[in-house]
Amino acid sequence: MKNPYALGFWCALVALVLLSATYFYGIMLAHQIDTAMIFLDSAVALIAVMAIVVVAWTSIQLQRVKKRQLERGRMLVLIWDTKVALRRVETVFDRYFWGSYWQPGRTFAEVMGELTGTPLEKSLEALKKQCLELDKQIADDGWHWLNNARELSDVATAMARERYQLDFCDVRADTTGGAVIDRDFEVLVYTWTARLKSFDHQLDEIEVQYS
Repeated sequence: MKNPYALGFWCALVALVLLSATYFYGIMLAHQIDTAMIFLDSAVALIAVMAIVVVAWTSIQLQRVKKRQLERGRMLVLIWDTKVALRRVETVFDRYFWGSYWQPGRTFAEVMGELTGTPLEKSLEALKKQCLELDKQIADDGWHWLNNARELSDVATAMARERYQLDFCDVRADTTGGAVIDRDFEVLVYTWTARLKSFDHQLDEIEVQYS
């Protein structure tokens, strides 16, 4: 990594050497060799001290830069892991509701409209844990990401219960009540899609901040 302070250091050093050489040359012309040697020793000592100070300061700055880069790298990995967990939730959600949900082999909890023990619940719990770790790294953000995951979990739970009602209350299909249930389910589907996109968009924004 190129040191951004190197140019300033060398310019200052060259300027100090030129000034010292000019002054030393002026003293020599005045035939004061002893005074010139004393000044030369002082100038060399001053240059050495300045060099040590600049090197120490540059080293501290580089350590800070490396620390920020490590922290930024850890944050990016955490964000990417959260994105992976979110994609997992999206995939399992689609499979659960639009794929194998109505196929034989469902557990009693699934039949009754519960997510307990299902792959969808497990993926949502994994997302919550990942969001909790993300919130811990962003101290000023409260529990923003965990709340996002909880909102997704609440919507998924509501959809499972609503789907259960649609599955076992088909006799209402020709009634006003059946239409209300259908509209409720459509609203939940829209809510899920909107929150999922918002979650993904927020992750993209924070990834740009740390890139």
